[in-house]
Amino acid sequence: MGFYEIYKAVFDQVKSVLEKMEDLKQVVLGETLKLTDLPVAIINPTETMISQAEIGDLLENEITFDVVVVIRETEPEDVFAELVEPLGKICDVILADRTLSGKVKDVRPTFFSPGEIRFKNKLYYGGVVRFTAKLFYSP
Repeated sequence: MGFYEIYKAVFDQVKSVLEKMEDLKQVVLGETLKLTDLPVAIINPTETMISQAEIGDLLENEITFDVVVVIRETEPEDVFAELVEPLGKICDVILADRTLSGKVKDVRPTFFSPGEIRFKNKLYYGGVVRFTAKLFYSP
């Protein structure tokens, strides 16, 4: 299996895990985004750091990705109940299997930010949870 297939499998698994959440109406990974059914989770790959592992030919990969969660169009009355709690559920569902069904060695949240989100000059409320996943790859 090549790097692309291993890399893409991580994101496919994240999408699969998030799609099982009853709180989300859509999960978007690389598709055209339509903010019609809220709440929606958008999985955005960000940087991947690649370094030589200490043993053998393995390359250590630290894959970073954001899960942007757009929850509502109107300002929440209770930020903790309406924004923080759903973002916390995103963390919990990912952390329920820190290997993402064997796709990575470990995954952990590294950033948690409830608040305002802008898309096409329109204001929404939700937040971002950033994760870092570690895997090893042998070319």
